[in-house]
Amino acid sequence: MDNPRVSVYKPNKRGAGAAVRFDLNVAKEAIFLEAARQSGEQKFDWENKVVIKLNATDVAKLVMVFEGKAKTIDLFHDTTKAQSKDALAQGAERTKNAAVNLIKSDFGYFLKASEQSAAGNVNAVNIPISEDEGVLLRVLFERALIRMSGW
Repeated sequence: MDNPRVSVYKPNKRGAGAAVRFDLNVAKEAIFLEAARQSGEQKFDWENKVVIKLNATDVAKLVMVFEGKAKTIDLFHDTTKAQSKDALAQGAERTKNAAVNLIKSDFGYFLKASEQSAAGNVNAVNIPISEDEGVLLRVLFERALIRMSGW
């Protein structure tokens, strides 16, 4: 499996749930976070998803929260400063900035991923992450850091 994926799905009966996927791309030395709001029973709006490219430093900051070394982290990417064709291919032409916020709560974690378009529209997805899902993500993120660095 060249680009493994782990997903967290949180649908609810009110239709206000969300899902998040983390795709490891070793060739790009990144994890791509994709988050979508619930659009129906057990369905998610992946066409209007938030997509954020996380580099090794970003992933390490997420691990800090999952390990209890930080209560919260805020990642902010200004995609208008992207110089590479690769960055443009990942959505810099459609977004002005992207942000990820991860908070440790009393009952697990809370993740918010958002993008702001060049026109100023904000697309934000909020999803709770349980303690056991946090352990899984921590372990996989640590392994991803090793693979991303080629060590």
